[in-house]
Amino acid sequence: MKYLLFFAVLFVQISCDSNSDNYVINQNPNKVMLLKVDYETNTFEGGNETIFPSSTSTFTVTNQVIPPADFGNIKLFYSELNTKIFDGDIIWMGDGQIHFPTSFLSANQYNFINTLVPIADPVFENVYNPDNINYNYSEIFNAIRYLEIVNQYRASNPNATVKLFLYTPGVGIGDPSQWKWIFIIKN
Repeated sequence: MKYLLFFAVLFVQISCDSNSDNYVINQNPNKVMLLKVDYETNTFEGGNETIFPSSTSTFTVTNQVIPPADFGNIKLFYSELNTKIFDGDIIWMGDGQIHFPTSFLSANQYNFINTLVPIADPVFENVYNPDNINYNYSEIFNAIRYLEIVNQYRASNPNATVKLFLYTPGVGIGDPSQWKWIFIIKN
């Protein structure tokens, strides 16, 4: 009886410990958020959150570009995990499309807040800027600055660089009304 009670207590303790560990691990998953902002109006249009099974201490975004002689493409990768996070066409004298992520939640699916998390303004990194154009990233960031999810990500990773680039699905006689700023934020 004494041994049975010992094993029962041990089993309950192991069960609780493993549940606790899983709870802690699942509380802080490795997530990356892509947010679309209209180029002409600086209006937030939607987002896509990806959860990764592995964590890394750094977050590097690299690009792989096929210039649009006729049909081009841009892919972005989370380098440390060798995982694609964006894939979109760049068409000369036409309109390409985003292939990955396959969908974005619309802007009305996100909550806005009235008060910002007290964190210093972000440092921006343009991950694809072939013409080296200087943009006012802070002004563009205002479109997403008051999103609850942006503030949650920034609070959990306050020193992270906010990565972004201007996605132009059509170039040559491109239609700027189709261009999007893509912000990439890691928690």
